[in-house]
Amino acid sequence: MLERLVVHSCPVVVGSDFNINVETPDDTDARRLQELLTMFDMRQHVNVPTHRHGGTLDLVMTFADYEPQQVCVDPGCILSDHKVVTCQIPVTVGQEEVAERIVRDWRRVDRGVLRRTLQDSPLCYPVPENVTVNELFAVYDSVLRDIGAT
Repeated sequence: MLERLVVHSCPVVVGSDFNINVETPDDTDARRLQELLTMFDMRQHVNVPTHRHGGTLDLVMTFADYEPQQVCVDPGCILSDHKVVTCQIPVTVGQEEVAERIVRDWRRVDRGVLRRTLQDSPLCYPVPENVTVNELFAVYDSVLRDIGAT
């Protein structure tokens, strides 16, 4: 799953009760999880015990370049033997770019009139010497805009 997410370069937050004592470096599962996080350049942000009897079992992980602004472990442990982990994640919501476009119904275009209009335009004149690409494009753009306006 992480391999697929890495390709998209999007912010990812992984949070859950992993039941892995991450603060115990000689624990096999903790070591394997740390290797996985290192491999994907991820960070684990909970650094205090989350279980009633100790142990950081509930984790919040992100890619290294996407940090939660605040990670809190509240006492909890009323209905569960785990504490409540919350965090604030910065979210930027962009507006979709709206592009206006004009679409011509090509079935209604009189091809003969279009052909004559193009033949009579500067697009079909010989190209003068020393004209730049930008100047040629300006002529092309102007002719097509004039045709589109009619």
